[in-house]
Amino acid sequence: MLGEKIAERRQQIGWTQTDLARAMGVAQSRISEFENGTKTDCNLSTARRLARVLGCSIDYLAATWDTQEDPEPAPAPPPGPRRRGRPPKRQLAAARG
Repeated sequence: MLGEKIAERRQQIGWTQTDLARAMGVAQSRISEFENGTKTDCNLSTARRLARVLGCSIDYLAATWDTQEDPEPAPAPPPGPRRRGRPPKRQLAAARG
């Protein structure tokens, strides 16, 4: 799946495997291995570089984002820690007027 997405995106932007390899600073054979499925493992730093160079997200390359459906909204962040003690001096001065 990763190789298919790399090839698809590379073709969308009109690049050859050699163009992509030069932009990433790797051998063209490495790009070919990814696209042909010979090499299927990819560490995070390589995935980041691929995504950055191809102008897409790692989610797109890993096919973890379904573009056919709207994503569910992100859950609300948990409330921050409750501050205890005296407020900063400038808040005290503003409150006193």
